[in-house]
Amino acid sequence: MSKDIQYTALISKDMKYTALYWALRFFEIEEDIYSKSYGGYNVIIDAEAQTVDYGEKIKVISCELHYLKRHKDFVILECVDRLLASGGDPADILLDGRDGCPDIIIKGQHIYCEQWGEDYEYAFNNLPLSGLIYTSRLVSGLIEYRTSDMVFNRVNGGDDFEIYNDELLLYRGKEKTVKVPQGIKTIAAGAFWNNVFIEEVILPESLVQLGGDCFYCCYNLKKVNIPANVSIMGNNPFAGCPKLEISNFSPHFKLVDGALYSADGNSLIYYTISNTVNQFNVPQGVICIGKHSFFMCDNLKKIVIPSSVERMENNPFSGCIKLTIENHSAAYHFENGVIYNKWHSGIIGCLNGSYIERLVIPDGVTAINRNSFWNCKGVKNIVIGRNVKHIGYNPFAWCENLLLESLSPEFPCENGIIYDKNFTHILCATDRAVGKYFKVRDSVTHINRGAFSGCIDLVRIDLNGIKCIDKSAFTNCMSLKYVFIPDSVTYIGEWAFAHCTSLKYISIPHKTFVDKNAFNECNIEIEWRD
Repeated sequence: MSKDIQYTALISKDMKYTALYWALRFFEIEEDIYSKSYGGYNVIIDAEAQTVDYGEKIKVISCELHYLKRHKDFVILECVDRLLASGGDPADILLDGRDGCPDIIIKGQHIYCEQWGEDYEYAFNNLPLSGLIYTSRLVSGLIEYRTSDMVFNRVNGGDDFEIYNDELLLYRGKEKTVKVPQGIKTIAAGAFWNNVFIEEVILPESLVQLGGDCFYCCYNLKKVNIPANVSIMGNNPFAGCPKLEISNFSPHFKLVDGALYSADGNSLIYYTISNTVNQFNVPQGVICIGKHSFFMCDNLKKIVIPSSVERMENNPFSGCIKLTIENHSAAYHFENGVIYNKWHSGIIGCLNGSYIERLVIPDGVTAINRNSFWNCKGVKNIVIGRNVKHIGYNPFAWCENLLLESLSPEFPCENGIIYDKNFTHILCATDRAVGKYFKVRDSVTHINRGAFSGCIDLVRIDLNGIKCIDKSAFTNCMSLKYVFIPDSVTYIGEWAFAHCTSLKYISIPHKTFVDKNAFNECNIEIEWRD
C-alpha cells in the first residue's frame, strides 16, 4: 500500500452535483435551475441538462465549457466562482479551453484547470506551461483547492500526527488526551475518523478551519474546544460522538442548548447526541439543516422543522430510530416516513424508524439521493420507479432486510442487485440479496461507492474481472473473511474494506493503487503479488 498522500482521479458523483452547487451558494430558483448573483451579475446552472450560463460579460470561446460533465468542468466553475466572489470583474474573464490553450484568462493571467489527482499531478510535473495550474474538489462540505505555486512540505509531527505545512491530515495515536500542535490552521476532513481511544482533543488558537466529519464516530470523545479563530467548518465534524460536549469560543458560530449554528443562525451544523430532551424545535430563520446534524440522536422523538428551511443536506436524521417529524417547510414533503423535495421529483431521505412493507417509488420521482434509506431496517421491499434517472451512492446501505426491484431502464435489477444500464457497474447490493457467497457477473468492471456496505452476512466474494473498487464499497461487511483482488483491479478506494472485522487475508497486485484507510479496523495479512 502506498505510504504517500495520493489522491484518486475518480470522482464520486453526487446527485447532479447539487452538493457542490450548494457549497458554492448557488440557490435553486426553480426545479433543477440554480443561480448565484455576484453584485447583480448572475451565473445560472441547469443541473438536469448539465449546462452553465456564465452570463453576457464572461466570454466563452470553447462551447464545451458550457457543459458540466467532466470533473474539469466543475473545477473551472469553482475557479470562476472564486474569481467573481473575490471581486473580479466578469468582463475581465475569458474562458478558452481549446487544446493547448489555458482554460481561464484574467488580466493576462493564464489558468489551466485540471481534475484533482492524477491529471493535476501530471500537469504539475510534466507540462511546460506558462501559467497557473489549478485544481479543486468538494470534501465533506468544504472546497479544497491546489495551485502550482503552492509549496507543500511534510512537517515532522511525530508518529501520531501526519502534517503538511499548517494542515493536520491524520491523527494515528491512541492517547486519551490529544493536544494538536500550535501553528496548525486546518484540521482535514476525517482526520480523527473513528478513533475510539481519544477522550479529549485540545485544538490550538491558530486553528482557522475544521474539516467535515473530522471526529466522525469517535465513540469515547468527551471534550473538544472550538477556538476563537475558527471561521470555516465542514459538514458536522462531530457526527457520531455520543459522549461529546463541545465548548465554543468562536464568534463565527453559536452554541445554544446543545445545538451548533453559524453565527447568523442560517445553518444548523450539529446537535448534541447526549441531550436528553425528547423534542427539538429548529429555530425559525434556519435555512439549511446540515449533513449528519442529528446523526444518532436517538433520544429525540420529535423534530419540528420551520417554514424557513430551504435545504436539508445528506439525510440529517440518519440513526434516529424513534424520530417523527413535524414539517412546516414548503421545500419538503414527508409521506409515511419518506422525505421528498417540494416537486416530488426527488427522494431526500427516509426516517430510520419507518416500517414499509412495499414502496413503489412514484413515476414523478427522477432522483434518489445518496444515503437516503441508510439503515432503514424496517423497509422490506422497494420498487425503483420507471422514471428514476439518478441514484446517489448506495442509498440502501445497511438495509439488511430490503429486497430491491426496478422498473427504470437506467437501473436494471438482477436478483435484487441494482446495476447501471450497461451492467458494467454495481450500484446497490443489500444483505438480503447478496447472502453469504456472491460472484460478480462477467460484464461488471466497477463496484461503486458503498455498493456492498453493510452486507453483514457476506463471507466470500468472487470479484471476477473488475477494474475498480470505489470508496466504502465493502465497509462493515463483518463476515467477509478472504478476498482475492484480481490483476484487472487498478484502484481500491478509501475505506473500501473498513470495519470488515473478520477479514484475515487479502491478496493484491503490486500495481493496484490502494487509497488511505482502505482496511481501517481490519487485522489482516496482505499479500502483495507481482
